[in-house]
Amino acid sequence: MTQTSTPIHPKKSFKKEAAEQLLKPEENFYKALKPKLDELYKEPSEETITKILAYAKKR
Repeated sequence: MTQTSTPIHPKKSFKKEAAEQLLKPEENFYKALKPKLDELYKEPSEETITKILAYAKKR
């Protein structure tokens, strides 16, 4: 009788390598987008917050 099997290589698992390669484009996209998102982030002044709260109370 002949026995067949798939050899198991002691390398890193394929799944881990594939996952790392899939995350690379996403990582690059995030790195390119992050500075633009940081530009959008603003801290409102105390006066602006007061105006918003006053408007909300009127409604």
